[in-house]
Amino acid sequence: MLRKKEAQGLDSSSDQNWVLSSLEHDQLVGAKKHHIPRRHLKGPELLVLWALRIYLLFMMAVVVYQVWIAAH
Repeated sequence: MLRKKEAQGLDSSSDQNWVLSSLEHDQLVGAKKHHIPRRHLKGPELLVLWALRIYLLFMMAVVVYQVWIAAH
């Protein structure tokens, strides 16, 4: 429904806010739902994500070790 309103010339954000504020709850939910497909990541992006995951696991182990050392 929002896209129909945009096609009719509601380009300013104040117009869009006015339209969204006048919708009922179920209409508002329907207007805000947009399916965003999963992005297919390539080599460097996957490498960065896996490096961050490994770093996170390492830092969790460091924190657990520090808490264990402080408790004893």
